[in-house]
Amino acid sequence: KAVLKRVINDMGFDTKEFNPTDWVEKISGIKDKGITDFTKMSLGATAQKILTEYNAELARLNAVDFGDIILYVLRLFESQPDILSKYQRQFKYILVDEFQDTNGAQMALLKILTKDSENPNICCVGDDDQSIYSWRGAEIKNILEFEKTYPGAKIIRLETNYRSSGNILGAANSLIKNNMGRLGKDLRTAPDKDMG
Repeated sequence: KAVLKRVINDMGFDTKEFNPTDWVEKISGIKDKGITDFTKMSLGATAQKILTEYNAELARLNAVDFGDIILYVLRLFESQPDILSKYQRQFKYILVDEFQDTNGAQMALLKILTKDSENPNICCVGDDDQSIYSWRGAEIKNILEFEKTYPGAKIIRLETNYRSSGNILGAANSLIKNNMGRLGKDLRTAPDKDMG
């Protein structure tokens, strides 16, 4: 935030009008999409200038922000196929937990690591009805389009609940069935679970 505040001031913008806290979120949202070439994005001229100057200042300071961590890896893999190949061989098996909360950059990393693999060994665990981080860049489409992204993937639905009663699960099912953009499931109690 301090770097961004300095950049905004140096550009001659008023930090009341161009609040650094707001711009931290905007830039984070841009980087979370996983697009490595910002010039290909349809940003306004001011946003493009602020982003360019901010990234230049980070480079001058030999620093990165959180969003850059994955973006730099993506750029490296895109520009150096031999390095990508090394890591594709190293990570033969990939497990992702809370997959419903992945963002575009994280999905791009998964795709590039499994690219050109005849049978990618990727296991993603997630619940489309528990996606709560869209405000932080999570893209529910990653889980909804998993079978399209990885044709031939085996989907295993874990619908048996060992903690809640039948009444609670019945209420939960009646509520979540109305959610838009979901794969769907029918929660049920374990065979020996009380229905009360």
